[in-house]
Amino acid sequence: MKKPIILIFASKDGGNTFCKMQYSDGILKAGGIPLIVPMNTDGESLKQLCGTADGFLFAGGVDMDPKIYGEEKINDTVEIDEVRDRLELTALSYIVPSDKPVLGICRGIQSVNVGFGGTLWQDIPSQCEGALVHRQTIPGDQPSHEVTVLPGTRLFGITGKEKIMTNSFHHQAVKTPGKGLRVTARASDGMAEALEYEGDRFVLLVQWHPEITNDSEISKGIFKSFIDSIKTNCK
Repeated sequence: MKKPIILIFASKDGGNTFCKMQYSDGILKAGGIPLIVPMNTDGESLKQLCGTADGFLFAGGVDMDPKIYGEEKINDTVEIDEVRDRLELTALSYIVPSDKPVLGICRGIQSVNVGFGGTLWQDIPSQCEGALVHRQTIPGDQPSHEVTVLPGTRLFGITGKEKIMTNSFHHQAVKTPGKGLRVTARASDGMAEALEYEGDRFVLLVQWHPEITNDSEISKGIFKSFIDSIKTNCK
C-alpha cells in the first residue's frame, strides 16, 4: 500500500507555521509521510485535507484558551494562541466522525482532550500542591520522572512495562478526560500522563515528548503503533 499521509498540527510564531523536525522524523521513520498544516488554512481547505489524510498528529506548543472549557485564565503563565486553538478544534470536528487514527503529544493531549469535552489544570505549580516538577531543566533526551502505565491498555502493549521513565516539558495537564477518553498512565503525583479512546479506535495521547527520544524503543513503538493502525485499517 502507499505510505499513509499524516497531517501535523504544529506551532505558530508570528506569521510563520513551524514544526520541529523531530515530529516529522518520527512519522517518516515509522513509514508515514508528514504534512504540516499551514496556520492560515481556511475551513473548507481544512475539511478537504482532513478527508484526504490517513492520520493526524497534534504536536506540542502553547496553552489552550481556558474559555474553551468554561474557565477564566488564572494567571500570566497561561500562554494562548487563539488561531491555533480554532484551527485544531475545527479539524477535530472533521476528524472525530471519521474514526481515523490520532496521536497527540504534550499540547496535543490537552487540545484533543478539550476537543472531546474535557478540562485542564491551567497551571500545575499554582493549582496542584505537592505536584512533581513537570517542566524539566535537563536536556529533553533525558528522562526526568517515572510514569505508571495501566495494564491491558494500548500504551502498555507498546511499552511492555508498567513503569517507564519519560521527559517532561509542561505546566498544564488533563484534569477531566473528554467523552470517550480514559487515563491510561499517571505520574507518581497522580497527574494524567496518557489518554486513550475507549474501544478499538486509535486515539493515543501522551503528555511527554517521544519525538525527542524517537530512537528509544518505546518512542519508536508509539510512532510505529500509530502508523501500523492506519495500515491495518486500510487492508
